[in-house]
Amino acid sequence: MELNNLLKEIVKNITKFPLEDEERVLEFLEHDEWGIALEVICSVIEQEGIPVDKDIFSKIEEAGIFMEMDKTLWVEIGKQIK
Repeated sequence: MELNNLLKEIVKNITKFPLEDEERVLEFLEHDEWGIALEVICSVIEQEGIPVDKDIFSKIEEAGIFMEMDKTLWVEIGKQIK
């Protein structure tokens, strides 16, 4: 799995994801800051109440598990699956 591409795919496929936050995430990815990028993606989804589909959620989960991040980062987003 190419983590950079996976995270770009996630952020590009979330409808209503704020453009300024998308640009921030893409900037982190340019510098291989994958963990920070995922944290931003998750916090924006949660704070803005952005609905996500099951596919996006599973990709977020896949990236988080791959990076061995704490699952509390994405577990709340599961409640926003549409």
